[in-house]
Amino acid sequence: MLNEIRQDRPGDARFYACPATVQGGDLVLIGALPGVAVDDYNAANGGTTFRFAGTFALTVLAATVVSPLTGSQVNQGDKIYATGTFDATTNCTTDLTLSKASGGTLVGSYDDPTPILTGVTNANARVKLKETV
Repeated sequence: MLNEIRQDRPGDARFYACPATVQGGDLVLIGALPGVAVDDYNAANGGTTFRFAGTFALTVLAATVVSPLTGSQVNQGDKIYATGTFDATTNCTTDLTLSKASGGTLVGSYDDPTPILTGVTNANARVKLKETV
């Protein structure tokens, strides 16, 4: 997987239905469970396989409010939350924005000793996924 940094449990991959827009490496929420797509959406199966453990390079915005932007430095161990577009047919939320905005769904924690400065978007931020709902 292109954006996987650390494997915690390589055997945790599972198939789920998802919207056709999902591509390998995308973080989605299946219900409230964060998962990273292993492959692109497969039309023949109506979904793809997701990993639910590990640390991944994801895009994180250093803010506690996304709109209007209220910046807040992201430090190692800070909780990371997601907001996005919900698809009721698959119970999957896609097109996620990750930040410290606690009004979203908790996806994990920032797993890098180098902080993300206030208001900056880091496209390669290390995020360790939470593993339980």
